[in-house]
Amino acid sequence: MYASRKARLAVIRLRRRLLIGLLLGILPALAQKAAPAVPGNGCSAADAAALERIIDRWKDGYNGGRAADVAALYREDAIYLTQHFAGGIVSGRAQIQAYVQRGVDARFHIDSITLLKMECSGDMAYLIDRYESTNAGQKAMGVNLVVSRKEHGQWLIVAHEAAVPEPTAIQRLDQR
Repeated sequence: MYASRKARLAVIRLRRRLLIGLLLGILPALAQKAAPAVPGNGCSAADAAALERIIDRWKDGYNGGRAADVAALYREDAIYLTQHFAGGIVSGRAQIQAYVQRGVDARFHIDSITLLKMECSGDMAYLIDRYESTNAGQKAMGVNLVVSRKEHGQWLIVAHEAAVPEPTAIQRLDQR
Protein backbone atom coordinates (compact mmCIF):
# COMPACT_ATOMS: atom_id res chain seq x y z
CA MET A 1 0.00 0.00 0.00
CA TYR A 2 2.81 2.43 0.87
CA ALA A 3 5.95 2.62 -1.22
CA SER A 4 8.14 2.08 1.80
CA ARG A 5 8.24 1.79 5.55
CA LYS A 6 9.68 5.31 5.61
CA ALA A 7 6.64 6.68 3.73
CA ARG A 8 4.25 4.85 6.07
CA LEU A 9 6.01 6.28 9.12
CA ALA A 10 5.88 9.77 7.60
CA VAL A 11 2.11 9.43 7.12
CA ILE A 12 1.69 8.21 10.70
CA ARG A 13 3.74 11.14 12.04
CA LEU A 14 1.72 13.59 9.93
CA ARG A 15 -1.55 12.10 11.20
CA ARG A 16 -0.37 12.44 14.79
CA ARG A 17 0.64 16.08 14.24
CA LEU A 18 -2.69 16.87 12.60
CA LEU A 19 -4.67 15.18 15.36
CA ILE A 20 -2.68 16.93 18.09
CA GLY A 21 -3.09 20.27 16.31
CA LEU A 22 -6.78 19.66 15.85
CA LEU A 23 -7.26 18.71 19.48
CA LEU A 24 -5.24 21.70 20.68
CA GLY A 25 -7.47 23.92 18.57
CA ILE A 26 -10.62 22.29 19.92
CA LEU A 27 -9.72 22.04 23.60
CA PRO A 28 -10.44 25.73 24.37
CA ALA A 29 -13.89 25.34 22.79
CA LEU A 30 -14.47 22.09 24.67
CA ALA A 31 -13.68 23.86 27.94
CA GLN A 32 -16.66 26.19 27.44
CA LYS A 33 -20.01 25.34 28.97
CA ALA A 34 -22.56 23.91 26.51
CA ALA A 35 -26.29 24.64 26.28
CA PRO A 36 -28.71 22.51 28.34
CA ALA A 37 -27.10 19.13 28.17
CA VAL A 38 -27.81 15.46 28.21
CA PRO A 39 -25.98 14.33 31.38
CA GLY A 40 -22.41 13.22 30.80
CA ASN A 41 -21.68 14.35 27.26
CA GLY A 42 -22.30 18.10 27.13
CA CYS A 43 -24.69 17.79 24.17
CA SER A 44 -28.19 19.20 24.20
CA ALA A 45 -30.80 16.66 23.18
CA ALA A 46 -31.28 18.49 19.86
CA ASP A 47 -27.55 18.55 19.11
CA ALA A 48 -27.12 14.88 20.06
CA ALA A 49 -29.98 13.95 17.72
CA ALA A 50 -28.53 16.08 14.89
CA LEU A 51 -25.09 14.51 15.31
CA GLU A 52 -26.57 11.00 15.32
CA ARG A 53 -28.45 11.87 12.11
CA ILE A 54 -25.07 12.61 10.47
CA ILE A 55 -24.11 8.99 11.08
CA ASP A 56 -27.39 7.75 9.59
CA ARG A 57 -27.16 10.10 6.60
CA TRP A 58 -23.52 9.07 5.99
CA LYS A 59 -24.41 5.36 5.94
CA ASP A 60 -27.58 5.85 3.86
CA GLY A 61 -25.84 8.12 1.34
CA TYR A 62 -22.89 5.76 0.97
CA ASN A 63 -25.00 2.63 0.62
CA GLY A 64 -27.41 4.45 -1.70
CA GLY A 65 -24.59 5.42 -4.08
CA ARG A 66 -24.96 9.15 -3.32
CA ALA A 67 -21.39 10.34 -2.78
CA ALA A 68 -22.53 13.99 -3.13
CA ASP A 69 -24.92 13.52 -0.19
CA VAL A 70 -22.10 12.12 1.93
CA ALA A 71 -19.76 14.96 0.94
CA ALA A 72 -22.44 17.52 1.85
CA LEU A 73 -22.04 16.42 5.49
CA TYR A 74 -18.52 17.91 5.49
CA ARG A 75 -17.35 21.52 5.63
CA GLU A 76 -15.86 22.79 2.38
CA ASP A 77 -12.35 22.67 3.93
CA ALA A 78 -12.76 19.39 5.86
CA ILE A 79 -10.04 16.76 6.05
CA TYR A 80 -10.46 12.99 5.98
CA LEU A 81 -7.58 10.85 7.24
CA THR A 82 -7.65 7.30 5.92
CA GLN A 83 -5.40 4.31 5.41
CA HIS A 84 -7.22 3.61 2.15
CA PHE A 85 -5.64 6.54 0.30
CA ALA A 86 -1.93 6.51 -0.53
CA GLY A 87 -1.32 10.03 0.77
CA GLY A 88 -3.34 9.34 3.91
CA ILE A 89 -5.14 12.70 3.76
CA VAL A 90 -8.12 13.63 1.60
CA SER A 91 -8.60 17.42 1.70
CA GLY A 92 -11.75 19.36 0.93
CA ARG A 93 -15.33 18.45 0.16
CA ALA A 94 -14.71 17.82 -3.57
CA GLN A 95 -11.90 15.33 -2.88
CA ILE A 96 -13.93 13.68 -0.13
CA GLN A 97 -16.77 13.21 -2.61
CA ALA A 98 -14.36 11.69 -5.15
CA TYR A 99 -12.93 9.38 -2.46
CA VAL A 100 -16.40 8.23 -1.37
CA GLN A 101 -17.37 7.74 -5.02
CA ARG A 102 -14.52 5.23 -5.40
CA GLY A 103 -16.03 3.10 -2.62
CA VAL A 104 -19.51 3.47 -4.10
CA ASP A 105 -18.24 2.45 -7.55
CA ALA A 106 -16.53 -0.60 -6.04
CA ARG A 107 -19.89 -1.52 -4.49
CA PHE A 108 -18.55 -1.41 -0.95
CA HIS A 109 -21.28 -1.50 1.69
CA ILE A 110 -21.48 -0.16 5.23
CA ASP A 111 -23.24 -2.91 7.20
CA SER A 112 -23.46 -0.98 10.46
CA ILE A 113 -22.18 2.05 12.33
CA THR A 114 -22.37 1.97 16.12
CA LEU A 115 -21.88 5.17 18.07
CA LEU A 116 -19.51 4.55 20.99
CA LYS A 117 -19.00 8.05 22.41
CA MET A 118 -20.14 11.61 21.80
CA GLU A 119 -18.97 14.80 23.48
CA CYS A 120 -20.08 18.39 22.80
CA SER A 121 -19.03 21.80 23.96
CA GLY A 122 -20.44 24.94 22.45
CA ASP A 123 -20.19 24.69 18.68
CA MET A 124 -17.73 21.75 18.68
CA ALA A 125 -18.36 18.02 19.04
CA TYR A 126 -16.64 14.73 18.48
CA LEU A 127 -18.02 11.26 17.91
CA ILE A 128 -16.28 7.92 18.07
CA ASP A 129 -17.91 5.02 16.28
CA ARG A 130 -17.23 1.50 15.11
CA TYR A 131 -18.26 0.39 11.65
CA GLU A 132 -18.58 -2.92 9.90
CA SER A 133 -18.52 -3.16 6.13
CA THR A 134 -18.46 -5.61 3.28
CA ASN A 135 -15.88 -4.67 0.67
CA ALA A 136 -15.56 -6.83 -2.43
CA GLY A 137 -17.06 -9.73 -0.48
CA GLN A 138 -14.67 -9.28 2.45
CA LYS A 139 -15.94 -8.32 5.90
CA ALA A 140 -14.08 -5.40 7.48
CA MET A 141 -14.24 -3.43 10.71
CA GLY A 142 -12.85 -0.07 11.70
CA VAL A 143 -13.29 2.89 13.98
CA ASN A 144 -13.88 6.57 13.21
CA LEU A 145 -13.12 9.79 15.03
CA VAL A 146 -15.41 12.48 13.64
CA VAL A 147 -15.03 16.12 14.70
CA SER A 148 -17.93 18.43 13.87
CA ARG A 149 -18.62 22.15 14.18
CA LYS A 150 -22.02 23.81 14.33
CA GLU A 151 -22.26 26.66 11.84
CA HIS A 152 -25.45 28.65 11.21
CA GLY A 153 -27.44 26.02 13.12
CA GLN A 154 -26.07 23.05 11.14
CA TRP A 155 -23.49 20.50 12.24
CA LEU A 156 -20.80 19.81 9.62
CA ILE A 157 -17.85 17.44 9.79
CA VAL A 158 -14.52 19.29 9.92
CA ALA A 159 -12.21 16.30 10.42
CA HIS A 160 -12.72 12.57 10.10
CA GLU A 161 -10.23 9.82 10.74
CA ALA A 162 -10.99 6.24 9.82
CA ALA A 163 -8.74 3.58 11.34
CA VAL A 164 -8.69 -0.04 10.27
CA PRO A 165 -6.86 -2.49 12.53
CA GLU A 166 -4.00 -4.38 10.92
CA PRO A 167 -4.14 -8.18 10.93
CA THR A 168 -1.20 -8.18 13.36
CA ALA A 169 -2.97 -5.85 15.80
CA ILE A 170 -3.04 -6.70 19.51
CA GLN A 171 -6.23 -8.64 20.13
CA ARG A 172 -6.60 -7.85 23.84
CA LEU A 173 -5.04 -5.67 26.49
CA ASP A 174 -4.43 -7.15 29.89
CA GLN A 175 -5.52 -4.77 32.60
CA ARG A 176 -3.13 -4.78 35.50
